Amino acid sequence: MGDGVLQGFLNRGLIDVGGDDAKLDKLLQAAGDLAAALKKNPSKALAFSLIAFDPSAPEADPVVQEALAALQNRWTTYRNTFSATPVAVIRAMLLDALVAGAAEDDRVGVCFVASARNALPLLPVDNERDIWIGIVEEVERRVDLRAEAEWATPDSITVQPMKYDAPKLSVAEVRIGEAPKADIQKGMMAAAGPQYQHSQQGNVLTNGNQHWPQNNPTMWVSEFGRRAGTTIADAIDAALSEIEVSQPDLAQPFAKLAEAVSSYVDDTLKAVSGATAGLQRRTNLLWWREALFSPSAGRSYRTLPPTVAAALMALDLFDTIPLFSPASVSAFLGETVLRLGETADAAKRTVRDLVTEAQDEAALAPLRTAAAGLAAEPEGRGPLLALIGYPAHTGARDAASFQRLTGVPADSALDLVAWSGWLFRELQASKAATDASPAKRRARKG
Repeated sequence: MGDGVLQGFLNRGLIDVGGDDAKLDKLLQAAGDLAAALKKNPSKALAFSLIAFDPSAPEADPVVQEALAALQNRWTTYRNTFSATPVAVIRAMLLDALVAGAAEDDRVGVCFVASARNALPLLPVDNERDIWIGIVEEVERRVDLRAEAEWATPDSITVQPMKYDAPKLSVAEVRIGEAPKADIQKGMMAAAGPQYQHSQQGNVLTNGNQHWPQNNPTMWVSEFGRRAGTTIADAIDAALSEIEVSQPDLAQPFAKLAEAVSSYVDDTLKAVSGATAGLQRRTNLLWWREALFSPSAGRSYRTLPPTVAAALMALDLFDTIPLFSPASVSAFLGETVLRLGETADAAKRTVRDLVTEAQDEAALAPLRTAAAGLAAEPEGRGPLLALIGYPAHTGARDAASFQRLTGVPADSALDLVAWSGWLFRELQASKAATDASPAKRRARKG
């Protein structure tokens, strides 16, 4: 599409290189250098876009000077071809770079489309409109495809079976105890009678049963039973006490199983959460629209002046949804603004007047805080948020500086729906300029 952008400007007589293809090639090379700078630093996308849209872009703007430096690097004698600063050429180069950048980085696409939807209706670009329409729609379609995919709710959720390799356990080992043979023999002989015959020592006293069965059978039986039972019981206890069973170590297998189950449950919950995120967002938005309550202000929108409520609606919606959102979200915001009733027929106010209100109104302090966090202090061309976030900055309230810093004609006016949509898109564009989201949507794994 890069050749088409510059060729479109040439075909409409907006730029003139005297029919010299070599000069056109130099413009393409310079535009390629700007695209490379944009790829390296996507935060340039917003400023690039605001200059590319404006036929009256100031020559001293930092973006214009950067583009002129790129052109000078590729075409040292360009001043011999153009009698004045070639703003139209610069804009065509920036547009070419933005189209190339948006093809590689969806964040650049968000900056480009959001800025285009805001600025183009207010700028005198009728002779360029055919160029812009096709480019903006193509980039917006690509960004919207990503947003729709991230907001989609699948018909079903597939969860893979849990993977767990059970370890091989060692067999339990049993060591058998041994009965004390000598102790049993000694105890049984002591139970049998007062002495026994030793092959070397002769008669040996047992210090046990003092009776012989032939002398006093009743007493002998009683003493024998007691002593023999005690000896046998002690032998059994001794043997059992020596039995050892070596159990396999189950601590590590159970730890691995617990880890596998925990990971599986976590992955399953993430899959369910990711699959239903779009539904949850839509549910939250419907609740917000019905409640008409501002989370940032902590009060009903109906208690605020209409223009203040519309501005806060833009901020609250921005805080609720992710960077990549379908184009229908802007329409949803507009319908929510209209639910205030009296705003439907409210008169338009100049953009500069609305910005001044945003700089001063106490209820819009959350918007000023958010603006200061997303936009840099006014220097060259930038979003309205730069003026809102830094109301004390030199030039932020200067009527003469307003158009130079924003590109918005001084007499431009917006109704409440358009004002709310403008702020919402600027918030998105400013976030996209510094967001850490992946440049392109990763393909979903099957």
